[in-house]
Amino acid sequence: EEKAKEMQQLQIMIRDFVKEVLHGVMLDVVLEDGSLLPCRCSMDNRLTTVSLQVRDIVRHIRMFDIQEICSGKELQNIHTTTPLDDLCVTFAMSNDQCVTFKFKNVAAREHFSTCMKVLRLACE
Repeated sequence: EEKAKEMQQLQIMIRDFVKEVLHGVMLDVVLEDGSLLPCRCSMDNRLTTVSLQVRDIVRHIRMFDIQEICSGKELQNIHTTTPLDDLCVTFAMSNDQCVTFKFKNVAAREHFSTCMKVLRLACE
């Protein structure tokens, strides 16, 4: 019964996250020098593509191309020059590129990371 309750909470969390990300959420992207750039993150209706918009530039990332979603400093085996800390989430892509987001606190980081990992698994 405890497991069923956890699954229900996870489903509600994912459903709410999907509603938000379909409209677009504002995140901070970490640049190689450590500075932050505001970015609008959204997904398509089929939840197969992430769109990142910085000013008037939009970058599309297929969920299928995201190999890993790493929280904090988990990216030990992937070389990145971007400074990482405990408030970061990094998408490691199949083309050896990475994109890192920075959050206000660990709870926000974990929420984003968990939801994106579930959506990524759903693509397979």
